[in-house]
Amino acid sequence: MRPDRPDRRARRRVVLLTVAAAVLQLPFAIVLAAATETSAAAMIIRIGTAVLSPAIFLFAARWPGPRVAVLAGLVLLDVLVWAAVTPDPGPGGFGMGPGAWSDRGPWSPAEAGPGTTPFYAAFLFAVVAAIVRGKAFWAIASAAGVWAGCLLLGPLLGIDWSVGRVVSATMGLAIAVGIGAFVRRRSELRRQEAARQSARHAEVVQAERLRIARDLHDVLGHALSQINVQAGVGEHLIDRDPEQARSALAAIRELSRTGLNEVRTVLHTMRSDTGAAEASGPAPLAPVLGLDAVPALVSRLVGSTDIRVDDRRATDSEGVRETPGQSTDAAAYRIIQEALTNVLRHAGAGSARVVIARNSDRLQVSISDDGTGLPDGVEGTGIMGMRERAKLLKGSLTLTSKGRQGTVVDVDLPWNADHAELPDEEPHR
Repeated sequence: MRPDRPDRRARRRVVLLTVAAAVLQLPFAIVLAAATETSAAAMIIRIGTAVLSPAIFLFAARWPGPRVAVLAGLVLLDVLVWAAVTPDPGPGGFGMGPGAWSDRGPWSPAEAGPGTTPFYAAFLFAVVAAIVRGKAFWAIASAAGVWAGCLLLGPLLGIDWSVGRVVSATMGLAIAVGIGAFVRRRSELRRQEAARQSARHAEVVQAERLRIARDLHDVLGHALSQINVQAGVGEHLIDRDPEQARSALAAIRELSRTGLNEVRTVLHTMRSDTGAAEASGPAPLAPVLGLDAVPALVSRLVGSTDIRVDDRRATDSEGVRETPGQSTDAAAYRIIQEALTNVLRHAGAGSARVVIARNSDRLQVSISDDGTGLPDGVEGTGIMGMRERAKLLKGSLTLTSKGRQGTVVDVDLPWNADHAELPDEEPHR
């Protein structure tokens, strides 16, 4: 199964490294033991270390810290016992003096002196693995323990390490630690990048949820508010003026139809933005509404408030008004819709005015009324949604409440807002 794949891959790596350690370490240990005049104990320890090290590396993989410490102990024991009881072959011995770099090679019996050791692959692999898995202290302490143990205990056992031997051992341990640190750092960077991507994804999902909530609030809040008003009118006039009540019911039907179409449009747009397969289906039942639809919006509003629209946008020779970018156009319409809905529901205003104008590369909208104003510090979800719409387009929304003298909502938006250039949103594909 897919969730088990990383664990399976990690186990496969451990097995491959175990096989590599056995291949690199065991044959060399057997040849050295067979070709060197040494004690049986030293031979047993050397071959036993070569056999046990890969096994410990494999079966103790769950505990990288203790594993590298145990392997360090085996390496230290093998090096010290072998060097202490194995006779020095003389000046030509490998690793024991000027003849250490002779052309006879380390596999020659003449080179199998006390300073000759197999390649401790399992231990070096364990050092790297411990650092990669966050056990750097165990790894560095184990490597330092082997190095310092040989230097400090060697003279006590009568071992005289050559300079070349000390340098080569130091370089080997340093390379293993460096490889582990490099791989660990690279893994940390990958994890950090994955965490950033996950956080970014969560932010995008949250932003999309807020966008859905704003759109549905604007559409449903407006439609249901007007349906509620029309239903009240119909109920009041059903006996006294049936014809007017019938008109109210017709308005309810039209409002509900328009509201449903707008909801479907919102949902279709959501699917198109997220690249869902449904986006290739039928076109939405209603176009995305903009500033040109504001007069129709006002004509559908029912209440005692007299609403006037002052659209100061320039017109061409055919009387068609200039239109801002699609994002700005839709956002401005939704802000006006929400502001007027609030005026009708809460302000108790006798009149309201909507002013739409272009100032260079900015769209400026003002919605004012002569109602009761807002209580200090009180802003509902509708006002917060209007602010968020303006902010997403790098615009601003200022709300001024004059108490009994009414409320003014001033909106400033870029004339052409491109979502691809916004700081907090990515373009949908």
